[in-house]
Amino acid sequence: MVDYSAINIDKLIIHKVGNKQKQIDNQISNRLCYLDEELSPNLINYFFTPFSKQIEVNKLHHHSDLKLNALYNYAQKLFSKQIGFQEISTSILDHLYEQSEHPHIKVGELMIAHFTDIIFDDELTDAIGIFKIERRQNYFKFTENNKSLGVTVAEGVSAKRIDKGCLIINIEAKDGYRVLSVDNNNYDTEYWKNKFLKVQYVKDFYYQTTKYVDFCKSFSEEVLESSKGKDEKIAFLNKSMNYLSGKDEFDINEFATEIFDEPDMRREFFDYKKSFEQQKETEVQDSFQISQNSLKAQKRSIKSLIKLDTDIQIKLGSSDPETNQQYIERGFDKVRGMKYYKVYYNSESE
Repeated sequence: MVDYSAINIDKLIIHKVGNKQKQIDNQISNRLCYLDEELSPNLINYFFTPFSKQIEVNKLHHHSDLKLNALYNYAQKLFSKQIGFQEISTSILDHLYEQSEHPHIKVGELMIAHFTDIIFDDELTDAIGIFKIERRQNYFKFTENNKSLGVTVAEGVSAKRIDKGCLIINIEAKDGYRVLSVDNNNYDTEYWKNKFLKVQYVKDFYYQTTKYVDFCKSFSEEVLESSKGKDEKIAFLNKSMNYLSGKDEFDINEFATEIFDEPDMRREFFDYKKSFEQQKETEVQDSFQISQNSLKAQKRSIKSLIKLDTDIQIKLGSSDPETNQQYIERGFDKVRGMKYYKVYYNSESE
């Protein structure tokens, strides 16, 4: 989705953002950074690696009027060159400072860049990058003096991971542009994405796929697990993931027919969909293009482990959930007064 193979850092400035709650002031740079042939490609790799595989797309938003979103106004002025880059960067710094109303919010360097020749969804355009550095780490620095080697400890910033960053990409301006965001220090989830950026999802195929998997998780927990047990919940989720992984386009009627053998279960599934949409005040699409990148992210949150209070665990494989169901039974032993799982197998593996 993001191609930065030909990208250029047009301008870069580094300020230091303080903490309003602690009354730590900002430090404002009075000139742009000089970028040589060695530094520029390293910075590009540092800035863009977190976004190269990111598919979750946002847009700048305001519940009342998009023009009231501060970053939207700054982006408009920068892209149209109404105001100088240095002046805009100071406004962005001040806007971030105003959001630091919690003592846990860290001070740090704020790197603001204007990029040219970025390709997003096959469209050549420019972008604004905003990156906040919060964490430092120690590293060993080797020295040489009169053929004798020594070592000292120095403090620096890892070139492998951005703490907080966003790209405001100059397309779909009237709809709040297109925004990619990353936050690897989630000590205050409101601070960066909701207060500073004020973004909402773009309802594309990534969003629709994620939304549908969330709906399936809710159905599996509220209907299947409560009425049929955790093994049925896991089997349904694994079947659902396998179905979505093997398709390019989603159709809910085809999905229900393939996943549920019993007509009563299909009816219960569609009835739950109606109540879910009403309760959540949202719409689960009946058809959409499936995002495999969304599925990869969602699969990591699906657990296939049944933990029992007898300190026994049963792990159900995800590759063939229908076969798994043939080899496991659930019941109740009246003599012991306990529930049980019965598992069939031919041999034990090493």
